[in-house]
Amino acid sequence: FKKGSGDVQQAILDASRLGYRHFDTAFIYGGEQTEKEVGKAIVELTTTGMIPRSELFLTTKQWRAYHGYDATLKCLDLSLKRLNVDYVDLYLIHWPGPAYNTMNRRKDVMENALNGPFVYAKDGHETNNIQKIRGETWRAMEDAVYQGKCKAIGVSNFTIRHLEALKKTARIWPPAVNQIELHPYNPQNELVQYCREEDIIVEAYASLGGQDSGKRKWSNLGGKLLERNEVHTIASKHNKTEAQVLLKWATQQGHVVIPKSTKQNHMKENLEAVSDMLWKLDDDDLKSLACLDQSQVVEGDDVEKTRLCWVRDPLKMLDFD
Repeated sequence: FKKGSGDVQQAILDASRLGYRHFDTAFIYGGEQTEKEVGKAIVELTTTGMIPRSELFLTTKQWRAYHGYDATLKCLDLSLKRLNVDYVDLYLIHWPGPAYNTMNRRKDVMENALNGPFVYAKDGHETNNIQKIRGETWRAMEDAVYQGKCKAIGVSNFTIRHLEALKKTARIWPPAVNQIELHPYNPQNELVQYCREEDIIVEAYASLGGQDSGKRKWSNLGGKLLERNEVHTIASKHNKTEAQVLLKWATQQGHVVIPKSTKQNHMKENLEAVSDMLWKLDDDDLKSLACLDQSQVVEGDDVEKTRLCWVRDPLKMLDFD
């Protein structure tokens, strides 16, 4: 999602030749440029006869600045135009929280405000209105399904309480997907169980470890996931790469994964990890990876230590209604 001009278009063309058909993007990715790159690739794939549109599965996400009924429909129309398609296969609410009215958010102001980071919320996105406006966003997405602009709708970064609130007014339930940060450091067991009970597919991002974290964060966790001895030992045991072990950990639990890469060798490895049914992690492997879970915070712990993405957002822990 941070790739430069040309990288995304070429990556999709390369990935399609290797057998990929599901491509995940978002309105905001790449400073609102990534969807355009994806669109160019789709045009090339479909007009040259390489892959018909019906064989592609395209996901994009509504951005929080467009929360609300009319704004969400506008956001979707803009995405469809950029992507050069008439519909997307899956449309997600990217973030349950508010858009901010400034990027210059002072920590002391947020700490002293009764409503915390919501002191900088965009008009209409205040604490007493955010649930309602998310409901309006979902209503627009439901209508977009009826209009044929998206085949399925879902959410991203939603907690149990966000989902429970949405459920009260939803006409289409359950959401097809909840796309969440998920990896051995933070397996989100309670949320995963809730999604299973509600028949919501869990789609894991940051499966290999987030890319927004710095050295201090990794030090507190005991190192990057790809560099952990536990992961390396399992990879050596199965003659696989560390990345393949982490992807298998997710898919073996029934989760969807969406690893990002522009390198063909990594694309090939990632695809092999999820498509090769002849190997799986055994009980000892799973127990070893389970020991990496650091999401159970005890007194004195850094409550944010397992949050590896959205680290610059003051509401990254999603502890709001």
